[in-house]
Amino acid sequence: MKNTIKGAFYGAAVGDALGGPVELMSADEIREKYGVLKDMVGGGWLNLEPGEYTDDTQMTLAVARGILANPVSPIGEIGRGFIRWYQSRPKDIGNTTLMSFRNFLRTGNWQEASRLTAQALNKLDSNGGLMRTLPVSFGYWHNLSAMAKWSVEIAYMTHYSQEGAACCLFYNLLIYLLGSQRHVNRREAVTRALHLTDQYCNQTGIKPSKFFWYIIRHIQKGAPEVVPRGSALDTLAAALQCFLNTESFEDALITVVNRGDDTDTAGTVTGGLAGIHYGFEAIPHRWLKALKNTEPLDEVIEGFYQLIKSREHNPDPAAPADYSRAWPTCWN
Repeated sequence: MKNTIKGAFYGAAVGDALGGPVELMSADEIREKYGVLKDMVGGGWLNLEPGEYTDDTQMTLAVARGILANPVSPIGEIGRGFIRWYQSRPKDIGNTTLMSFRNFLRTGNWQEASRLTAQALNKLDSNGGLMRTLPVSFGYWHNLSAMAKWSVEIAYMTHYSQEGAACCLFYNLLIYLLGSQRHVNRREAVTRALHLTDQYCNQTGIKPSKFFWYIIRHIQKGAPEVVPRGSALDTLAAALQCFLNTESFEDALITVVNRGDDTDTAGTVTGGLAGIHYGFEAIPHRWLKALKNTEPLDEVIEGFYQLIKSREHNPDPAAPADYSRAWPTCWN
């Protein structure tokens, strides 16, 4: 199990570091400068060092630490981690997240803060919740109902969007299916995750108007290529395309970051999926060797491993039933 967790977290961090230096560049600009970007190059608008990850991984670590500190009710601990990080003056904070932080410092309530942000920006679907949602899968590995609840509530801390919350919910369920049911192929796992997302959207009161048709449309074979421009929907769709239509961790990551635009988040989301599916051993050694500041990753990986191990010995009575039965395929 530890290698499963390690593959996901390192996969996401590697994707973030690979994509960070070309964030906001178009595919043509990346091609003109690098041909095909395959290595940790550093630079970009944030002037990153080769192998340095961005706010995507930094916020993922904050979520992970908050869940580990109080898995029963993690919002307070996650929020304290967010504010400590904000006050450390990081290189970059997304506009939606930044405004929600400032609104929280005025109101003291995370959902009220994100509602105020949504009203002010009129931008409800950016990918800042999706980029940091990975730890929720491992924090509630044996209880899908809890996973759904906290996936939505943690997303809502800064991004008050039903489309964004549905993307987070789907992603966390898909990570779980890829990691827990090794006999299921990628496409079947995506189909199952869509069905479970529908079930848990109803349970959590989420009613996305675009999520299902948008994702199903873009995972069809031959669907138009999606550029990850910064919304949760297009970031998730691009990640799924690159994960489903390649045959290795390396190819999935190279494909998605060379599409341009919001490359660090697309790399993070794709890296989590590819990392848990192919395993830590599949991540190219040259990328792992270049990756900086890995100690915090190792700490949360060990924490989640111990948490999951403890729950195996003390099973939660509210844990989900067996999801190994087949779902009907809803796409080709």
